[in-house]
Amino acid sequence: MPAGVLHELLQIAAQPDLALENRAHRIGPLTGDGSGILIMAIVGGAIIPVLEGVLADRIGIQHAFILPAICYLYIVYYALRGSRPVVPLAAPTA
Repeated sequence: MPAGVLHELLQIAAQPDLALENRAHRIGPLTGDGSGILIMAIVGGAIIPVLEGVLADRIGIQHAFILPAICYLYIVYYALRGSRPVVPLAAPTA
């Protein structure tokens, strides 16, 4: 199930204009950020498979699956910690 949720990006990559058009009214002023994330997902979907193929040629196909595992670990990290807003520290009062 979690892998299926993560692979929703494949549908967005297939129809990016439709994906943004349907979601733009819900994200309002963050539409620019949303489109940036969408483009990064599409580019990542174009680069990671090529890198995995190079790894498979060099170290074997079974060991090459470490690359998608690293990508999924980063997604989990970002979901749990990396997406939190950074709160600036208050200046000390004298």
